[in-house]
Amino acid sequence: MAIAINFSQAVKLFINHLNNCNVEEKWIEIYKQSLQGPFKRLIACELKVYPLNLAKIKDKSSKHRLHSFSYAINTFHSFIHNNPHLSNACFGKALAEMEKRLIRLSPATLKMIKQTVLQIVTIDIDELEVSHIPEKVIQDCMELSSSLKYRIGRRLFKFLIHARILDSTYSPTYKSTLIRAMEQAPDYICGHLNVQEACALFSRHLWQEKTMQYEAIRARYNHINAFSMFLGKDRQISTITQDDIVCYLNHLEREREYSPSSRATILSDLRSFFSFFTAQKAIKCNPTRNIRIKKPKKNDKTAISEEELTLIFKTAYLNYQQYENVLLTDYKLTLERWLAARDWVIISLLICTGIRTKEIASLHIDSVDLHERVIKIKGKGDAAHKIKERIIPVTEPIALSAIEIYLKLRPVSIYPHLFLGHRLEPLQYTGFANAIKKIMRQVLSQKQVTITQIRKSFINLCAEKGIDPLILKQIMGHNSLATTMKYYLTVREQYLREVWEKNNPLVYFSKKEYEEWII
Repeated sequence: MAIAINFSQAVKLFINHLNNCNVEEKWIEIYKQSLQGPFKRLIACELKVYPLNLAKIKDKSSKHRLHSFSYAINTFHSFIHNNPHLSNACFGKALAEMEKRLIRLSPATLKMIKQTVLQIVTIDIDELEVSHIPEKVIQDCMELSSSLKYRIGRRLFKFLIHARILDSTYSPTYKSTLIRAMEQAPDYICGHLNVQEACALFSRHLWQEKTMQYEAIRARYNHINAFSMFLGKDRQISTITQDDIVCYLNHLEREREYSPSSRATILSDLRSFFSFFTAQKAIKCNPTRNIRIKKPKKNDKTAISEEELTLIFKTAYLNYQQYENVLLTDYKLTLERWLAARDWVIISLLICTGIRTKEIASLHIDSVDLHERVIKIKGKGDAAHKIKERIIPVTEPIALSAIEIYLKLRPVSIYPHLFLGHRLEPLQYTGFANAIKKIMRQVLSQKQVTITQIRKSFINLCAEKGIDPLILKQIMGHNSLATTMKYYLTVREQYLREVWEKNNPLVYFSKKEYEEWII
């Protein structure tokens, strides 16, 4: 349930939040001036028209100003009285109508009346409850905008939502370019579609009928959309020839310096795109049918060894340990200490559980159960695009100790996410990557380690130690057992030799019998 506070109190809480987040004083002053000036006038324009009272500003203005205020209020009230249909309108609409109809007044006078009316209304906004702020103002701020007052208002409302002061139904709904394109895609299939329209329609087909994952569809959409930008926005799919495809692939090789592997991937996406419209008889033939790119040999990237993972974990632990017995005298040391504990927990969870980047970024505080020693994870989703949840046990004492220490040091935040940035906001994907890069610089290793590589190394180590594939499938969140078995079938050659030497049937013979049998 939302807490009832007025606008003035909400602004004070928000400014305190900015101070706790270590925002520069210059920006805090900009936030204060915008919220007390342009943003209050933005709210005033959307409030319902009501009788204005001159008594509100008697103590704040001189007698000369009171005379002009009285003239402005009387003019505005008389205009509303002569136009009763504006009595239920908002101040912005009523003032706009007044500027159009009162031709007898000069533009300077009309401007003075408008400013005066809004100045009187803004006095009441300090006592206005946050829940009574016009819905249109909140919706306009939640949309992406380059205007400073809208961006500041958006951050204020996001803070109020997470602080449970404002209803969560006002949370911004982000629509990516792909989602907007699928919503605006045409309902018909024909050869007169341009490449961008056809790309949006093809993406919707993959989402609804093929039930592919969002990330896979986005990659195909970006490849095909880049191809459409190369040809021209208005180019129709029925006019595309094989020469256009070859010209684009040569452009990627010479101008963009794409590798053969990347060009082969793009060609595969274009082939599936044109195959769909060929099957729908929108085009006569597939222009990519005779084009081939020699695929390079895959370089098998060696997985991170157990010794290297141990060194990475040890480095993360030592980074925190140096702050363990230090007397925290200022804010900077406190910040460095809990950030070091955060990086230690990130490395611990990645090495001990092998979870994905998206999964570790979506962890909340209540996702960790230290008593039961488990973590609840929201996975990638199934064919119906429903998020699947799974439970992973965390039995390593040092990993549990790291989580417990971090939860004690973690600052209080309005966000429920487990991992926060230095501004007390949820840590993004780049934040996790930077945490690993920081550790690798200290390890003095030239190898670039990613979360995906740590995940694959975790699966390889589990496969080498003979963990049941069904159990590993559940831990890793794979949809198919074949995905898990792939790691069992690609065990390293050295490990395979060791297993063979231990289980060789010739070992059961003595050396003399073995030599006689060979002869």
